[in-house]
Amino acid sequence: MDRTQVVVIGGGCTGTGILWDLALRGIPAVLFELGDLAHGATGRCHGLLHSGGRYVVKDVSAARECVTENQILKHIAPLCIDDTGGLFVEYEEDDPNYAKEWVAGCKKAGIPIEELSPAEACDQEPCLPADIRGAYTVPDAHINPFLLTLANCRAALDLGAKLKTYTEVTSIDFNGKRVRGVRYRDVITGEEGTLGCDAIISAAGPWADKVASLAGLSVPVRCDRGSLLILNQRLTHRVINRCRKPGDGDIVVPGGPVSLLGTTSITVTGPEDLALKDGEVEYLLGLGAELIPAIRTARVIRVFTGVRPLYAPKSTGAAGGREISRGYALLDHQELDGVEGFISIVGGKLTTYRLMAKATVDLVCRKLGINQPCRTDRVPLQAPVDARMLDEAAEILPPPVLAKL
Repeated sequence: MDRTQVVVIGGGCTGTGILWDLALRGIPAVLFELGDLAHGATGRCHGLLHSGGRYVVKDVSAARECVTENQILKHIAPLCIDDTGGLFVEYEEDDPNYAKEWVAGCKKAGIPIEELSPAEACDQEPCLPADIRGAYTVPDAHINPFLLTLANCRAALDLGAKLKTYTEVTSIDFNGKRVRGVRYRDVITGEEGTLGCDAIISAAGPWADKVASLAGLSVPVRCDRGSLLILNQRLTHRVINRCRKPGDGDIVVPGGPVSLLGTTSITVTGPEDLALKDGEVEYLLGLGAELIPAIRTARVIRVFTGVRPLYAPKSTGAAGGREISRGYALLDHQELDGVEGFISIVGGKLTTYRLMAKATVDLVCRKLGINQPCRTDRVPLQAPVDARMLDEAAEILPPPVLAKL
């Protein structure tokens, strides 16, 4: 039987981030993904690199994580990020007391903000309505989740990690209560195989409970579906957030030549439950037009939905999707269930994927007796381009092409 040290299940940003962290620490690992990279929650988001501003009133610790990781990702993955900046805008009909709480929360979380007058905000973002009360700058950005996932994977493969896409882990083998390997099947060819290992990490997002069931376990994940619209114009320079309690249709993210408007929050039965409800597009467009009136004349070129995997233990009760923490949960199933060598990482956000990967691999290292620190906060995912090569390219390529390359 072939063997590796760690098996990772799930090819989204968290799973590939874990693979990169393991590889950087010299730990042999193989990642299994049932579909293609980023085909789940990672590839079905609006690509917001959070400043933490959306969490400062309700969850200051989550906001601190976001602003810290925001700066780290801008350092290690600049080619995946459009550093647009963001605005939290006060509209006339919104509660002014929330803005006061929000400003105080930003100070607690360490999020740098600057207050703008209505005239200054509209000068920077001409598509804003003229009757706003004001706005605050934040270090939001747009991050390409597909490029980021691919960059993590490529960096890991360069250091010897292995990847098996379109491959389903069908069962987990045990030696008593300790994992000793996995059985898998190529979903295209039908070929089957086994792989021995010392530890298994489930980073399967909304499929976390299904993966845990292979080990006879249960992971309480609530699937919260959100719908998003892609509009045919880049309507704003910055990310536009509404400065009020987070709700539906209160954010516009510029992504390249288009704008992404989102999102809704609807509890669904599972990760495959992606169908829109009647009237959902019109509902979002109406809310979006309150933020940016020009949305009324923009054309919707794509509608898509994604499922947020929210960690929802019994203490969550009947709380709605927006009331459940966006923090992550690292589950050591040896402590929780007596199953040695099986770990689940659930919840969280794209912005905090690297932090989630670090926490997970730190735990694996402690369990396997490996003394290697995390370096993903310092090592770039892609090597910087050689300056001499750029100079040579500048002699033969027009500036827009050079910038794109």
